[in-house]
Amino acid sequence: ITPGGNPLSDSDTQYALHLGLDHRLTEQLAVFGRLGRSLRLPNVDERVGSTAWGSGTNFALKAQTSRDLELGLRGQHGRFDWQGSGYVMELTDELHYDPITGVNRNLDPTRRYGGEASATYRLTPELRLKGGLAYTEATFTAGVYKDKDVPLVSRWTSSAGLSWDAWEKYVVVDLDARYVGDRRADNDQSNFQPLIGAHTVVDLRVGGELAPVTWSFAVQNLFDQSYYDYAIASSTTY
Repeated sequence: ITPGGNPLSDSDTQYALHLGLDHRLTEQLAVFGRLGRSLRLPNVDERVGSTAWGSGTNFALKAQTSRDLELGLRGQHGRFDWQGSGYVMELTDELHYDPITGVNRNLDPTRRYGGEASATYRLTPELRLKGGLAYTEATFTAGVYKDKDVPLVSRWTSSAGLSWDAWEKYVVVDLDARYVGDRRADNDQSNFQPLIGAHTVVDLRVGGELAPVTWSFAVQNLFDQSYYDYAIASSTTY
């Protein structure tokens, strides 16, 4: 019989904020920035599962907090629209489920930083090319895994696609290719296990709007590409 949990009596004061700036330098160029702090409180299920199976829970999990900074440029030239930005996120007490021990816990401090870029080119009023590229570096900044990669975060992701207004807004066709780079398996904080491999898939969507109805039909992974996007690693055995 699982023993009862230890009572928890605690108080914690948290806050969230968001401050943004968007300034148009010219008719075609704008600069933007964002400064923020966010939080996520552990829910009851996470608190109940904060100790190993068969032992009484102590309910003790801290709130996850993040401090964010982003700066970027946005522009337009003729048929070409583009946007690029760089960001940094400092996370403290990130809530994490350990699939090996079955325990919810707070991670050591982590940092995510990188850049994102996107662009759209209008070939005709009805036909648009679009693409995006993102780079993310996610590492532990303290604790036993300091400077190690955070699991399940791909450094490189990208997308490219074609959007066609076949019949005004009533029928729109979207063909998109998505690339996800390799990444560490879940629970591989030590960074010694084989990586989850990169993959590229193509999706097709046909949809539209006929007020007050919107509709869509989609085929994901159009070419039946074999891949996997999740894996759990042992923390001791290769």
